[in-house]
Amino acid sequence: MKKETVIKFYLTYRLYLFPVAIAISSLILIFLIIIPQLGKLISNQKAEKALVNNLKFLEVKAQTLDSYDSNDLSNKVSYVLASFPQDKDFGNVIGLIQNLTIQSGFSLTTMTISTATNKTANAQSYSIELEVVGPKNLISILLSNIERSTRLMRVGSIEIRNTISQQTVNISLSLDVLFAPTPASFGSIDSTLPDLSQKDQELLTTLAKNFTPVFTSENVSLPSRGKANPFE
Repeated sequence: MKKETVIKFYLTYRLYLFPVAIAISSLILIFLIIIPQLGKLISNQKAEKALVNNLKFLEVKAQTLDSYDSNDLSNKVSYVLASFPQDKDFGNVIGLIQNLTIQSGFSLTTMTISTATNKTANAQSYSIELEVVGPKNLISILLSNIERSTRLMRVGSIEIRNTISQQTVNISLSLDVLFAPTPASFGSIDSTLPDLSQKDQELLTTLAKNFTPVFTSENVSLPSRGKANPFE
């Protein structure tokens, strides 16, 4: 293209060339710089808002945790673990069943514990087979005491046989003893704190009334025999 032609084209359309060039430059500036920066600004504002809200939530959660009575929480955990422990705890279950049968007016003749574990959605259980002898008119009391005991148990099956005495019966019971391992996770730091309903509070009150301390081998001291050092 000749120089004269270019000059003539420029002189003819110079009033349009500058606006078009400015418009094209503005579009390039908008799409390559302004829009990406605007997107980052909006994203940063959203992140800042979420961070502020999360900080406020954590502050409220911390204040709520500070308001809790640690001794009261410890006692409530003890009540729950005594009723719904994390292991099978055969020793305490045996003692509890013996006490329940005696309190209900029955005599325990045999007890067989199954080592097999049955799993459900929220708990595990094992079975205990009992043979008891006692008054016929106290059967309902025995069953009620078992179902309402501090340890979660349920009657799986029952078989009643009459004896020579019409007032005494032999009873075969199958009990399911429930337990559940401690959860591996108690939620993230930003999870909400669980609230105890009125029904939960009433249940804890009932457990507290029937609470029996759990004794382990650490609580038992055996009398010493002889000298501490036999060579002295």
